[in-house]
Amino acid sequence: MKRGLILLLLLSGCTFSSEDAQPLLGDVHEHADFKVYLNGEAYDFAEDKYMSTEEAPLNPFTHVHDGEGEVIHKHMSGVTLGSFFESLGMEFTADCFMLDSGESYCTDSTHTLQFFVNGAENAEFADYEFHDADRLLITYGAPTPEQLQSELDSVSDRACIFSETCPERGSPPDESSCTGSGTDCIAPVQHD
Repeated sequence: MKRGLILLLLLSGCTFSSEDAQPLLGDVHEHADFKVYLNGEAYDFAEDKYMSTEEAPLNPFTHVHDGEGEVIHKHMSGVTLGSFFESLGMEFTADCFMLDSGESYCTDSTHTLQFFVNGAENAEFADYEFHDADRLLITYGAPTPEQLQSELDSVSDRACIFSETCPERGSPPDESSCTGSGTDCIAPVQHD
């Protein structure tokens, strides 16, 4: 059974740190706000093709669902931002952001790919393991300081609603549609 779980992890593109020797699906239920800007334009992750549904669960470990394209859901410790983008057919490296269409946005002499976590530049890029209520920004281009600040400010702060850590802001929607396994939004895990 362990080989089957390891194979499933490898096939899904899921990576995890060595300190999490045996992460299990469902050991966390965390959410992060995120935004991607390409040459000053916000990319739309609310499109149906990026949504994980009961009929088409894109990745049980990390996904977006229910038309909410600005909050990433994570259901296993060690899941990286790179795993999330791989599940959408995209690639995110320190130098390039490649869309599922194959269009690439790579650092060159006039344009730069930058990654920010909670307002601070971060050099981990795809290797970053996002955490509950993180605010993530990926930006490509040549933004002025004012444009960059505007992009940083545009990253939502709704992840806490999904994580139920800011109950004064409302209740999260039912997450049963993301993988079809009920309100915990996780696939069942069998243990040896």
